Amino acid sequence: MGKKRINQLLNQLKENQQAELRNAAAIYSVAQIAVDELEAIATTGLPKPERAIREAIPAGIAPATPAPALPAAVPTQLTQAELLQRYGSYNGCRSAAKALGIHFPKNPSWPQLIAAFSYIDTFRQLIHDYAQQQEIRNLAGVWFTVTLR
Repeated sequence: MGKKRINQLLNQLKENQQAELRNAAAIYSVAQIAVDELEAIATTGLPKPERAIREAIPAGIAPATPAPALPAAVPTQLTQAELLQRYGSYNGCRSAAKALGIHFPKNPSWPQLIAAFSYIDTFRQLIHDYAQQQEIRNLAGVWFTVTLR
């Protein structure tokens, strides 16, 4: 392979890496919006999706197409009894959470387990919708970890 071809391939690789970085930043922005919305709901009980979207996406990083709207309805809040019925015990809930990719820094309380199980499907659907809207490919089987602070 000639020097010119190697340089061309290196430049193409750099461009691809930059595009992947931009896509990852956009996905992170959407995930962070979802995290902020969950925190707002947890503290106030009232969702504020439109304000959260405006505040979370800086003007310089706004995606070319609009971000998918957050779900209008708040997911049905599960109860401790429902989780116990599904998974049998606290440890069963922990095992199910781990299998779903939900991790806690220490032993979670029941309210934390309830919130995590209530919102996991909403978060996944939001990220899935965004990936489809942005036509992001090659993410099948890829897991993202979002840490709530």
